[in-house]
Amino acid sequence: MDIRKWVFKNASMLFVLAVIMILIALSVYSGVWPPASVVESESMEHSTTWEYGTIVAGSIIFIKKADSPYKNVITYVKGRETGYKTYGEYGNVILYRSPYGQTIIHRAIFFLYWENGTPEIRDYDGQKWIKINEDYIIIYNCSYNGRNLYVNITGMKNESGFITVGDNNLATSPFFEKKYDAYVAADQNIFGYPPVSNSSIVGIAFGNIPWFGLIKLNIMRLYGAWPYYNEVPAHSYEYLIISIIIILGVPASVNYVYKKRK
Repeated sequence: MDIRKWVFKNASMLFVLAVIMILIALSVYSGVWPPASVVESESMEHSTTWEYGTIVAGSIIFIKKADSPYKNVITYVKGRETGYKTYGEYGNVILYRSPYGQTIIHRAIFFLYWENGTPEIRDYDGQKWIKINEDYIIIYNCSYNGRNLYVNITGMKNESGFITVGDNNLATSPFFEKKYDAYVAADQNIFGYPPVSNSSIVGIAFGNIPWFGLIKLNIMRLYGAWPYYNEVPAHSYEYLIISIIIILGVPASVNYVYKKRK
């Protein structure tokens, strides 16, 4: 049989096999299972409408295992110095397990450690946009809308780990420290989590398939397991439907052309 005819005839099967091979390759590359996670809330969004390259509710995020997070995770502080960005902002987004077992997908802002009871930030080298005090740390112009971040570290004495923040949580935080002209938004302050240790990190986020996670989330909603359904960016469902039509339509169209030629 002519190879072109065989491809046309088996287009649907080849499409399914391609998807399976991609999933296998992602699993091998990521080093974790499952190799992806669905974003449930708006905590990382940069807009109320879908914005290319950012993380939104309904996104599928792929995960890369971080064998040595202290060395491999690029924080906001390091990213801002080098110009390294992911998902519309400086530094890596990490997935970590909270003390209550949830998987959180937020940005690693800086790594906090202590030297003889004095707080230190990895990659701090006198940057003027960072202020370190024994009670708090401020990162100036930290959010995508220009807000300053205030991190209270009084309850973290001698605890080392990553300080994490949701991009949208900082940009929309109602907790304003007027004295410092900065906002409280770190997970360690809002939720009372400790600094994220290496052992709590699931992996580093990479890649982004928008909208398709909404399929899983709406199944969860049927069982009352997705309370953030009103945080999906505008038009996401329309984009999802159009994408599904295109994906299913391509192999169907190839099959149709094959049958017409036959």
